[in-house]
Amino acid sequence: MRGQRSVRPVAALVPAVAVGLLLLVWASVSDRIAVVSPSGRKLSVNRRPVPQSYLPSPQPDPLEQARRRGEQSGLDLSWIGDLLAWAVFLAMLVLLLLLARWVWQHRWRRPPTPSQTDAEVLPEARVSRALSEDAPALLAAIGDGEVRNAIVACWARLEETIAAAGLPRLRHETSAEYVVRVLHRLDLDPRTIGRLAALYREARFSEHPMGEDARAGAREALERLHDELRQSGALR
Repeated sequence: MRGQRSVRPVAALVPAVAVGLLLLVWASVSDRIAVVSPSGRKLSVNRRPVPQSYLPSPQPDPLEQARRRGEQSGLDLSWIGDLLAWAVFLAMLVLLLLLARWVWQHRWRRPPTPSQTDAEVLPEARVSRALSEDAPALLAAIGDGEVRNAIVACWARLEETIAAAGLPRLRHETSAEYVVRVLHRLDLDPRTIGRLAALYREARFSEHPMGEDARAGAREALERLHDELRQSGALR
């Protein structure tokens, strides 16, 4: 659409310039337009007068009478040709200027150099940064309340942090499968991930009492994950 719109001005100017040239040529060669006013001088030759008795009485010519009446009234229409010629000339000049302006506006330009932009942050980097910022809250969740509820709450917060960082959960995934998959993408120790996931499944689906050793194991696994992220440069 943009290319078609840019061609329309040229398509309109070319016929207009052609018509103007034809009018100018017609005005210059046509006998109907008097571009230069007649001087009115006549060539006179001395001849012997002929007696009026030998000459037939001239018949009045309507055209000659109209011409004489125009000369007597002083009406000179030769300026109309000059005006028309100048009008055509000025119209052609305006059209040429518009055409030159269009060509100048649509001339080839070197494409601008793209400005330097920051590289797009990968989803894994966003997850690592989110875990770094939320590390104190995750550790605090493990130490708050009963052991089973504390581990489940810590895992739920871990899931929410990962989802907010831009890696959504797939439809067929469970909560444990989702968190484990994302943590594996961060290239962390799979043994530490597996231990933390096993403690979550035990706290979530078992009914037997869980002691403080389970809380300590979950805290230790979470701290190791943070240490690995720190060593990889994700945490500062």
